[in-house]
Amino acid sequence: MFLGPRALKEVIEGIHGDELGIPTGWKCMDGLYKVVPGELTIVTGVPNSGKSEWIDALLCNINNQCGWKFVLCSMENKVRDHARKLLEKHIKKPFFDARYGGSVERMSKDEFEEGKEWLNESFHLIRCEDDCLPSIDWVLNLAKAAVLRHGVRGLVIDPYNELDHQRPPNQTETEYVSQILTKIKRFAQHHSCHVWFVAHPRQLHNWTGAPPNMYDISGSAHFINKCDNGIVIHRNRDPDAGPVDVVQVCMKKVRNKVIGQIGDAFLTYDRITGEYKEADEAIVAKVVKQQIRQKSTSYQR
Repeated sequence: MFLGPRALKEVIEGIHGDELGIPTGWKCMDGLYKVVPGELTIVTGVPNSGKSEWIDALLCNINNQCGWKFVLCSMENKVRDHARKLLEKHIKKPFFDARYGGSVERMSKDEFEEGKEWLNESFHLIRCEDDCLPSIDWVLNLAKAAVLRHGVRGLVIDPYNELDHQRPPNQTETEYVSQILTKIKRFAQHHSCHVWFVAHPRQLHNWTGAPPNMYDISGSAHFINKCDNGIVIHRNRDPDAGPVDVVQVCMKKVRNKVIGQIGDAFLTYDRITGEYKEADEAIVAKVVKQQIRQKSTSYQR
């Protein structure tokens, strides 16, 4: 039997509300993407586009809405820097009285103490402190322990190229990537845990500044073939195209039609607090117009 009587009754009555997806916290994105337990989201984008920052902001939004806890295997972030950035997003104030904070009031000692408790309750870190690179099996075993002990609902692996990639001599990279993604998907489904996996694109030749494609990810086309959701994070770098704090979130793949569809959402990044907010329509129109111009120029070449 595909569904037992009790499970069928729960589905019909909508008891499993998470299956309809957790909102992202940005209305412009909720029609494109929601977070469902048991799914795998691949996130990519050229260097310095804000992939990790955007994921952190998304986690803070989800935690604020429904109290989800997360495991972070973020190998490109120092622990203290990562904690500071999460605190700034949560409290919505800068940590330092440094130049980047401008005239905005920094967080108070009481806010900092409250923030530390929030960090310890909401996030659990996976760190490999020695010189060895962590393997995917090592990461998933520690994540499993966090799910069972702390009720974690989300896992971030950031990025793919910082994992240990030793493979048998007779195994191709394509076969290896497929095997890794299969392990991650089984973990997500078995533990009802959403996984965000960051993968960098290969070196882009003759890049015009447009968002890369999921097939540009270094390693294998399996990244888009096997994931449930594929997202490209792209930041405007051209002052003539609009403010450089505009971030384009491109939904390139959504397997589950219940929770989203292919399309783009535009956010603005607050460098002081690390927050992302919905971009004004006029700004969006200007960025889109510039991208159309870039595409026509590349076709002429």
